[in-house]
Amino acid sequence: MNNMKKSINEEFARFFENPNREGLRELLKNNHGEFSNLDFKGIWPELDKIARHLLGMGNSGGGCIILGVAETEDKTFDPKGLDTLLDGSDFYNGVQKFLPQNLLDKIEIQAYPYDESEYPKLIGKKFQVVFVGFDPEHLPFIATNEGKNIKNSAIYTRRGTSTVEVNYEELQSIINRRLETGYSSQHEMDLETHIQQLKILNRQINKSTNPFIPLASLFNEGKEFNLFINDMIEKKKERIEIELDVDNLI
Repeated sequence: MNNMKKSINEEFARFFENPNREGLRELLKNNHGEFSNLDFKGIWPELDKIARHLLGMGNSGGGCIILGVAETEDKTFDPKGLDTLLDGSDFYNGVQKFLPQNLLDKIEIQAYPYDESEYPKLIGKKFQVVFVGFDPEHLPFIATNEGKNIKNSAIYTRRGTSTVEVNYEELQSIINRRLETGYSSQHEMDLETHIQQLKILNRQINKSTNPFIPLASLFNEGKEFNLFINDMIEKKKERIEIELDVDNLI
Protein backbone atom coordinates (compact mmCIF):
# COMPACT_ATOMS: atom_id res chain seq x y z
CA MET A 1 0.00 0.00 0.00
CA ASN A 2 2.83 2.43 0.85
CA ASN A 3 4.59 1.63 -2.43
CA MET A 4 1.34 2.26 -4.35
CA LYS A 5 0.85 5.60 -2.58
CA LYS A 6 4.45 6.56 -3.34
CA SER A 7 3.94 5.66 -7.01
CA ILE A 8 0.76 7.75 -7.22
CA ASN A 9 2.45 10.75 -5.59
CA GLU A 10 5.46 10.49 -7.90
CA GLU A 11 3.23 10.23 -10.98
CA PHE A 12 1.24 13.27 -9.90
CA ALA A 13 4.42 15.21 -9.04
CA ARG A 14 5.89 14.57 -12.48
CA PHE A 15 2.76 15.87 -14.19
CA PHE A 16 2.41 18.84 -11.82
CA GLU A 17 6.03 19.92 -12.32
CA ASN A 18 6.03 19.33 -16.08
CA PRO A 19 2.44 19.39 -17.41
CA ASN A 20 2.00 17.67 -20.78
CA ARG A 21 -0.41 15.35 -22.59
CA GLU A 22 1.66 12.25 -21.85
CA GLY A 23 1.79 13.00 -18.13
CA LEU A 24 -1.97 13.54 -17.95
CA ARG A 25 -2.53 10.35 -19.95
CA GLU A 26 -0.54 8.31 -17.43
CA LEU A 27 -2.26 9.99 -14.50
CA LEU A 28 -5.69 9.16 -15.91
CA LYS A 29 -4.72 5.67 -17.04
CA ASN A 30 -3.36 4.69 -13.62
CA ASN A 31 -5.93 6.75 -11.73
CA HIS A 32 -6.33 5.75 -8.07
CA GLY A 33 -8.70 8.54 -7.06
CA GLU A 34 -8.54 11.97 -5.51
CA PHE A 35 -6.32 13.22 -2.71
CA SER A 36 -5.64 16.58 -1.09
CA ASN A 37 -3.63 17.97 -4.01
CA LEU A 38 -5.75 16.44 -6.79
CA ASP A 39 -9.45 16.97 -7.46
CA PHE A 40 -11.61 15.63 -10.30
CA LYS A 41 -14.72 17.27 -11.74
CA GLY A 42 -16.89 15.66 -14.42
CA ILE A 43 -18.12 19.04 -15.70
CA TRP A 44 -17.34 22.65 -14.97
CA PRO A 45 -19.09 23.58 -11.70
CA GLU A 46 -20.01 27.15 -10.81
CA LEU A 47 -16.86 29.25 -10.82
CA ASP A 48 -17.28 30.47 -7.23
CA LYS A 49 -17.11 26.80 -6.20
CA ILE A 50 -13.93 26.37 -8.26
CA ALA A 51 -12.54 29.50 -6.54
CA ARG A 52 -13.20 27.91 -3.14
CA HIS A 53 -11.22 24.82 -4.16
CA LEU A 54 -8.40 27.01 -5.48
CA LEU A 55 -8.20 28.82 -2.14
CA GLY A 56 -8.14 25.49 -0.31
CA MET A 57 -5.33 24.16 -2.48
CA GLY A 58 -3.43 27.43 -2.28
CA ASN A 59 -3.46 27.16 1.52
CA SER A 60 -2.54 23.45 1.41
CA GLY A 61 0.58 23.26 -0.71
CA GLY A 62 -0.86 23.71 -4.20
CA GLY A 63 -2.40 21.15 -6.54
CA CYS A 64 -4.64 20.83 -9.55
CA ILE A 65 -8.25 20.27 -10.57
CA ILE A 66 -8.83 18.04 -13.58
CA LEU A 67 -12.06 18.77 -15.46
CA GLY A 68 -13.63 15.95 -17.47
CA VAL A 69 -13.23 13.09 -14.98
CA ALA A 70 -16.50 11.99 -13.36
CA GLU A 71 -17.01 9.95 -10.21
CA THR A 72 -19.14 6.87 -10.84
CA GLU A 73 -21.62 5.11 -8.54
CA ASP A 74 -18.98 2.59 -7.45
CA LYS A 75 -16.69 5.50 -6.42
CA THR A 76 -14.26 5.01 -9.30
CA PHE A 77 -13.45 7.79 -11.77
CA ASP A 78 -14.29 7.80 -15.46
CA PRO A 79 -12.28 10.01 -17.89
CA LYS A 80 -15.36 10.84 -19.94
CA GLY A 81 -14.06 14.20 -21.16
CA LEU A 82 -15.71 17.60 -21.46
CA ASP A 83 -18.37 18.44 -24.05
CA THR A 84 -16.91 21.92 -24.46
CA LEU A 85 -13.79 23.68 -23.19
CA LEU A 86 -14.16 26.78 -21.04
CA ASP A 87 -12.49 29.84 -22.52
CA GLY A 88 -9.49 30.92 -20.44
CA SER A 89 -10.63 34.54 -20.19
CA ASP A 90 -14.08 33.42 -19.00
CA PHE A 91 -12.40 31.31 -16.34
CA TYR A 92 -10.21 34.14 -15.02
CA ASN A 93 -13.06 36.65 -15.15
CA GLY A 94 -15.21 34.23 -13.18
CA VAL A 95 -12.78 33.48 -10.35
CA GLN A 96 -10.73 36.66 -9.98
CA LYS A 97 -13.18 38.54 -7.76
CA PHE A 98 -13.00 35.75 -5.16
CA LEU A 99 -9.20 35.40 -5.07
CA PRO A 100 -6.39 37.64 -3.82
CA GLN A 101 -4.01 38.70 -6.57
CA ASN A 102 -1.05 36.80 -5.11
CA LEU A 103 -2.98 33.55 -5.49
CA LEU A 104 -4.41 34.46 -8.90
CA ASP A 105 -0.84 34.92 -10.12
CA LYS A 106 -0.15 31.28 -9.21
CA ILE A 107 -3.09 29.85 -11.17
CA GLU A 108 -2.91 28.50 -14.71
CA ILE A 109 -5.47 26.73 -16.88
CA GLN A 110 -4.52 24.36 -19.72
CA ALA A 111 -6.51 22.32 -22.25
CA TYR A 112 -5.67 18.73 -23.23
CA PRO A 113 -7.55 17.38 -26.28
CA TYR A 114 -6.79 13.78 -27.35
CA ASP A 115 -7.42 13.24 -31.05
CA GLU A 116 -5.30 10.12 -30.66
CA SER A 117 -3.75 8.38 -27.69
CA GLU A 118 -1.99 5.20 -26.61
CA TYR A 119 -4.73 4.95 -23.98
CA PRO A 120 -7.89 4.21 -26.04
CA LYS A 121 -10.33 5.60 -23.43
CA LEU A 122 -9.00 9.12 -24.09
CA ILE A 123 -9.33 9.15 -27.87
CA GLY A 124 -11.69 11.89 -29.07
CA LYS A 125 -11.99 13.41 -25.60
CA LYS A 126 -10.82 16.70 -24.16
CA PHE A 127 -9.92 17.78 -20.66
CA GLN A 128 -8.91 20.94 -18.85
CA VAL A 129 -6.64 21.26 -15.86
CA VAL A 130 -6.40 24.17 -13.42
CA PHE A 131 -3.03 24.33 -11.67
CA VAL A 132 -2.48 26.06 -8.33
CA GLY A 133 1.14 26.82 -7.46
CA PHE A 134 2.38 26.96 -3.87
CA ASP A 135 3.27 30.38 -2.48
CA PRO A 136 3.96 30.06 1.27
CA GLU A 137 5.28 33.61 1.53
CA HIS A 138 1.78 35.04 1.13
CA LEU A 139 -0.22 32.59 3.26
CA PRO A 140 -3.00 32.52 4.27
CA PHE A 141 -5.09 33.20 1.18
CA ILE A 142 -8.46 34.70 2.09
CA ALA A 143 -11.64 34.82 -0.02
CA THR A 144 -12.19 38.37 -1.26
CA ASN A 145 -15.88 38.20 -2.15
CA GLU A 146 -19.15 36.47 -1.32
CA GLY A 147 -20.78 33.91 -3.61
CA LYS A 148 -23.28 31.08 -3.55
CA ASN A 149 -20.55 28.57 -2.73
CA ILE A 150 -17.96 30.76 -1.02
CA LYS A 151 -17.87 33.09 2.00
CA ASN A 152 -16.23 36.49 1.95
CA SER A 153 -13.15 36.69 4.24
CA ALA A 154 -13.16 32.90 4.78
CA ILE A 155 -9.95 30.86 4.86
CA TYR A 156 -10.26 27.45 3.21
CA THR A 157 -8.01 24.40 3.30
CA ARG A 158 -8.01 20.87 1.92
CA ARG A 159 -9.01 18.28 4.50
CA GLY A 160 -8.55 14.95 2.76
CA THR A 161 -10.44 15.27 -0.53
CA SER A 162 -12.76 18.04 0.73
CA THR A 163 -12.37 21.82 0.76
CA VAL A 164 -13.46 23.23 4.13
CA GLU A 165 -13.05 26.32 6.29
CA VAL A 166 -10.01 26.06 8.53
CA ASN A 167 -10.23 25.23 12.21
CA TYR A 168 -7.85 26.76 14.75
CA GLU A 169 -5.17 24.07 14.40
CA GLU A 170 -5.24 24.21 10.60
CA LEU A 171 -4.92 28.01 10.65
CA GLN A 172 -1.92 27.74 12.96
CA SER A 173 -0.33 25.23 10.59
CA ILE A 174 -0.86 27.57 7.63
CA ILE A 175 0.64 30.51 9.51
CA ASN A 176 3.60 28.40 10.61
CA ARG A 177 4.33 27.48 6.98
CA ARG A 178 4.55 31.16 6.19
CA LEU A 179 6.77 31.87 9.19
CA GLU A 180 9.11 29.06 8.15
CA THR A 181 9.88 30.95 4.92
CA GLY A 182 11.36 33.82 6.93
CA TYR A 183 9.49 36.19 4.64
CA SER A 184 8.51 39.56 6.06
CA SER A 185 5.64 41.26 4.28
CA GLN A 186 5.54 44.44 6.37
CA HIS A 187 6.29 46.55 3.32
CA GLU A 188 4.50 44.25 0.89
CA MET A 189 1.19 43.96 2.70
CA ASP A 190 -1.60 45.46 0.65
CA LEU A 191 -4.50 47.56 1.84
CA GLU A 192 -6.94 44.68 1.52
CA THR A 193 -4.93 42.57 3.97
CA HIS A 194 -4.79 45.40 6.51
CA ILE A 195 -8.57 45.77 6.30
CA GLN A 196 -9.09 42.02 6.73
CA GLN A 197 -6.90 42.12 9.84
CA LEU A 198 -8.90 45.05 11.20
CA LYS A 199 -12.11 43.04 10.71
CA ILE A 200 -10.59 40.11 12.61
CA LEU A 201 -9.57 42.37 15.50
CA ASN A 202 -13.04 43.91 15.67
CA ARG A 203 -14.58 40.45 15.97
CA GLN A 204 -12.52 39.74 19.10
CA ILE A 205 -14.20 42.35 21.31
CA ASN A 206 -16.23 40.68 24.07
CA LYS A 207 -16.22 37.25 22.44
CA SER A 208 -17.11 34.53 24.90
CA THR A 209 -15.16 31.99 22.85
CA ASN A 210 -12.00 33.57 21.54
CA PRO A 211 -9.73 31.91 18.96
CA PHE A 212 -6.82 33.88 20.41
CA ILE A 213 -6.86 31.85 23.64
CA PRO A 214 -3.04 31.65 23.99
CA LEU A 215 -2.89 35.46 23.66
CA ALA A 216 -5.81 36.05 25.99
CA SER A 217 -4.19 33.88 28.65
CA LEU A 218 -1.44 36.49 28.99
CA PHE A 219 -4.02 38.79 30.55
CA ASN A 220 -5.61 38.45 33.98
CA GLU A 221 -9.07 39.56 32.95
CA GLY A 222 -11.23 39.77 29.85
CA LYS A 223 -11.47 43.54 30.32
CA GLU A 224 -7.69 43.89 30.08
CA PHE A 225 -7.66 41.74 26.96
CA ASN A 226 -10.35 43.94 25.36
CA LEU A 227 -8.27 47.04 26.14
CA PHE A 228 -5.34 45.42 24.39
CA ILE A 229 -7.47 44.56 21.33
CA ASN A 230 -8.84 48.12 21.24
CA ASP A 231 -5.29 49.44 21.27
CA MET A 232 -4.38 47.12 18.38
CA ILE A 233 -7.45 48.29 16.46
CA GLU A 234 -6.38 51.93 16.77
CA LYS A 235 -2.85 51.08 15.63
CA LYS A 236 -4.22 49.15 12.65
CA LYS A 237 -6.45 52.11 11.73
CA GLU A 238 -3.39 54.36 11.79
CA ARG A 239 -1.58 51.90 9.51
CA ILE A 240 -4.51 51.94 7.04
CA GLU A 241 -4.44 55.75 7.02
CA ILE A 242 -0.78 55.58 6.04
CA GLU A 243 -1.53 53.11 3.24
CA LEU A 244 -4.28 55.45 1.97
CA ASP A 245 -1.92 58.42 2.28
CA VAL A 246 -4.49 60.36 4.30
CA ASP A 247 -2.67 60.49 7.64
CA ASN A 248 -1.33 64.00 6.93
CA LEU A 249 -4.56 65.39 5.51
CA ILE A 250 -6.37 68.03 7.56
